[in-house]
Amino acid sequence: MPSYLKKPEWLCFDLDGTLVDSAPDIAVAMNYALQEMGLASATLAEVRNFIGDGAYVLLQRGLSHAGVEQPSEADMLQARRYFDLAYGEGIAEHSICYPDCETVLASFSAQAIPLALVTNKPRQFVPPLLQRLGLSDYFSVLLCGDDLAQKKPHPAPIQSAVAQMQKEVTSGYMVGDSVTDMEAAWRAGAGAIYMSYGYNRGVSVEQFNPIRLNRLAQLLNLFERE
Repeated sequence: MPSYLKKPEWLCFDLDGTLVDSAPDIAVAMNYALQEMGLASATLAEVRNFIGDGAYVLLQRGLSHAGVEQPSEADMLQARRYFDLAYGEGIAEHSICYPDCETVLASFSAQAIPLALVTNKPRQFVPPLLQRLGLSDYFSVLLCGDDLAQKKPHPAPIQSAVAQMQKEVTSGYMVGDSVTDMEAAWRAGAGAIYMSYGYNRGVSVEQFNPIRLNRLAQLLNLFERE
């Protein structure tokens, strides 16, 4: 007989690289910003390695890759304006849910397990993306990258989301694809589930001792059911 984990009282999910492959649209917006600034574009594979720590760091990495090693605040503001314009217009042109995403979310919802989305993505982009991909109704809490003073890997976003669900932080799991998510879970005192297919830039997560999965559907066989 397989050994199941205790049914969680809550689950928090990361967005980009965990539930949604959003890199193609992020790459379009990134390259629009770089081109408008007279800089060289990045490949999709390169942009995948820029994602995970919020829009500001994303653009820092993109500018650095294009040769602007220490971008000024003026550079950052200009890049952000171009990026926000392009991404807002094309937020779900090429982005897709990973296989079994909606099936997994629907299954946990049917089990009355409250779900939160905890992402470093700015809030202005999160509800439109969820709506376009049909995921809006699954989450009782959205905690976005500019909602608090701290972003993941700080534990505050997970702690705040769990508090809004009126649960104990030790009674559930953060599900994510990066060392940022795993460190945030560890620092918050939550369980950590690492999805290996996402945007982790090859960084090891082993120091946080997460449960490692290769597909979202594996979540459905991880926990015991009543």
